[in-house]
Amino acid sequence: MKKIDLEKKSLEIQKIISRYTKESFVCFFADFIRHHPERSNIGFSKKFKSKLKDSLYLIMLRLSTPLAGKEELHYSEKNDLVLQQVADILLEIVSFYLSKNYEGNEFDEISDKRQKLLVHELAFKNYFQNGILNYREQEVNKVIRMFKPYQDKIQERLEIDLKTLINLCNHSELIYRAKSINSKSFILDKGFDKLARQSANGLLAENEFTDKLLELSNETQESFLNFFEKPHQCLLFAKQDFHLSFEEKHIDIFCGLFSIDIKDNHSNLFYSQQNPLENKPIIRISDNQYLNVYQKQLPSALYDLLYTTLTQTKKEKEQVNFRRGKVVLESHTLDIFKKFFKKSKRIKIFTNYYINNEPEEKDILILVDNNAYIIECKASRYREPRRVTEQAYQRIKSDFNDCIQKGYDQCYQVEQELLNNEKVIVSLKNKSEVIITNEIHEIFCIVVTSERFASIQTDLGLMLKRKNNEDPYPWSIYVDDLETFLKVLYNSFSNPSRKIFNFLEHRELLHGRLITNDELDVCAMFLKDPKNFKEICESEYVVFTDPTLQNYFDKLYFDKKLKFRIDVTGKQICKVFGN
Repeated sequence: MKKIDLEKKSLEIQKIISRYTKESFVCFFADFIRHHPERSNIGFSKKFKSKLKDSLYLIMLRLSTPLAGKEELHYSEKNDLVLQQVADILLEIVSFYLSKNYEGNEFDEISDKRQKLLVHELAFKNYFQNGILNYREQEVNKVIRMFKPYQDKIQERLEIDLKTLINLCNHSELIYRAKSINSKSFILDKGFDKLARQSANGLLAENEFTDKLLELSNETQESFLNFFEKPHQCLLFAKQDFHLSFEEKHIDIFCGLFSIDIKDNHSNLFYSQQNPLENKPIIRISDNQYLNVYQKQLPSALYDLLYTTLTQTKKEKEQVNFRRGKVVLESHTLDIFKKFFKKSKRIKIFTNYYINNEPEEKDILILVDNNAYIIECKASRYREPRRVTEQAYQRIKSDFNDCIQKGYDQCYQVEQELLNNEKVIVSLKNKSEVIITNEIHEIFCIVVTSERFASIQTDLGLMLKRKNNEDPYPWSIYVDDLETFLKVLYNSFSNPSRKIFNFLEHRELLHGRLITNDELDVCAMFLKDPKNFKEICESEYVVFTDPTLQNYFDKLYFDKKLKFRIDVTGKQICKVFGN
């Protein structure tokens, strides 16, 4: 690919978008982030590879120049052409990051250079261009499970308690929902509904819509025009919106912790730079007006803030990391599987166990319905990919090995003991038990991660080193995806343990030929049509998942058929969504 000057291209975009005022630009793209699924995917929107990440980048790029701008950005054919030009340049930048062939580098371990470039490309796309499909309650639960023992220290260091922080985040969402409903009140007018249908069906002459709109009530006209001119209005809030429920000092702390000022000097020029909006997803527009740019990020930003706040020394970091993996992830994973298998009559669960004479402690072993599920939980980091392929690959490989590869190796040790011995001794702290292995029909290895590794996790054929090529692949899954999938399986089938067996039996056949960045896409394939899923897995062709498959879980969630309760141990900490 022809070499391009990334700085020059970024400045080119910045020059184009600087014609627009900062306020109108950030409000336009905040609305686009939140509401684009409700609108047509045309014009510039169709050209964006990641509507979320591209929008966040453009917002910070616009804020990274002192130019005030003169034009107001709103949707029009003229502005759409400008944004299409921006999208084309942005595509050049992203394509260059992914496709540049760095000559002269010697690639070790993977002899096929294209394989290494593929891993880099997938990791880059997944990290910078894809958001995580999980749900707000899951993010809140993470905060509660992880940080509830540190409430005194949080109060001391941030001058605000954990309960109030969580409730402020959730109240922010409730404010948006109320304003969103109010901003669309014109829809409730039967006269407007009839008018909209006539317009959609092409039954109105030119300008007739405006004339008929004037025949409706003043309230309907005002509501419609406000929505049309300022669709982002429901994303704006003032501190007064919180006053009935919170102390003023806590509101000030919340806004200070999670907002950046539109007037501040920023220096985000490159697409692959860390975006401040991920840690502070609110923009302060004026003295008392704030814009929720990326509201779903608030609980995640709170998690990152508390982690940073509570790891100021090496000792504190070691303690928090130990809790994150050994305590929180393992206990949450165990709880997920206990709830999933609770209909099963024949079940034994071993945790923090040793098998035979192996010196290393293992995490979870579940024997259910004559099948063994060997589960290892890994909370290792997954760092931002570098831009240079060789350096990027080394970091990706290191993180993968510390997490998924290590988890597989530990599962493999247990699997071999079960396969090669007539009896094995499972030892716990205060007791031991003998397992007769000929009673075990199938063995499944599962690696549960606290971080989402996306494509290199969904297709383990890219990086996993097995002892023998004939050995089956494990199932590696991000913990939130595990919770979502097993919850739907449990609620959808009378015999969920049989269904997970069917899924895992065929899922391992996809490794080495699967193109997807989200395990829930694969899970949705199975849930929608188990018979077809089996046929796909048993075929030999490369499998591309449909990106709209994720809508399967969203529909269940918004139809209230997929529900997440706030963690029981956190009920005394906060009250969220009436749970």
